[in-house]
Amino acid sequence: MFEVGPQKIPLCLSCNTLFQQALNRQNEMLREEINYIQDSVDAMFGIRTGARYPIKQSVVVSGGTVNNNHIAISNSQIGILNTGTIHSLNQVIDSLYSTSQKELADVLKKFTETILAENSLAKDEKSEVLESLDIITKELYQKPENRKKSVVKTLMIGISSMVEVTANSLTVWNILSPLLQKFF
Repeated sequence: MFEVGPQKIPLCLSCNTLFQQALNRQNEMLREEINYIQDSVDAMFGIRTGARYPIKQSVVVSGGTVNNNHIAISNSQIGILNTGTIHSLNQVIDSLYSTSQKELADVLKKFTETILAENSLAKDEKSEVLESLDIITKELYQKPENRKKSVVKTLMIGISSMVEVTANSLTVWNILSPLLQKFF
């Protein structure tokens, strides 16, 4: 459960995700409006008044390799994706970059891409690893005293056991795991 707003309204994970998506879209629209207003002022006075908010472009998958902001997805991997999980992991990576956690963001990105490219894991196993990773990374945003350490520990053990048969994923997981454990 997540508590939202000053009234601390409880929302389930699914409802909170929808709420966050609505807030994100609202923020994107406000950024676009601010950019438009700044452009209008610039046109009136003939000078550049300041920096613009970057506008994220939607990703349209039509084949080949797609970079979904951070995580590169090749054509053969599209069928295994839970796009909500990938989107969530991309948001985590964005947030980590913005909070100067570059090393953790880079390794998280590399591990996600390695799992997607892993031939020795079944589609369900890849999804399970990525969903577990998504849950673990969401716990990073909880106050330290509210983090579900036992759940995270169980999920991390599960990821370890699933990737132990894959050389590439295991190598990256052995780098990522200690970085995540510092928070729990």
